Amino acid sequence: MLEQQIYEYLLTFHLGKENLIKNKDLRARFNVGSDKSLRKIIQNIRESKDFSEIIGSVSGKSGGFYICETDEEIEETINNIKHRANQMLRMCYVLDWKRERLE
Repeated sequence: MLEQQIYEYLLTFHLGKENLIKNKDLRARFNVGSDKSLRKIIQNIRESKDFSEIIGSVSGKSGGFYICETDEEIEETINNIKHRANQMLRMCYVLDWKRERLE
């Protein structure tokens, strides 16, 4: 299972934000075809109770994935995910508002 392999690799070689691995490098190592596919694998790991450690991520050109080691890294990861979720929820409200105006 690719999730297990990637999780174990991150646990072994990428502990802490300072040791993150770039998305493209992780994809190349595990022959994952697209950015979207890798994000889905990371999501599966994050959502599974089988994997106890938290995978952190940094977006942007210098970004990548890592296993959170500190409370600060965990907090930052959770806050980033909450922020993205809130952005999507805000978009839903706007789209609902627009739909109602069209009716």
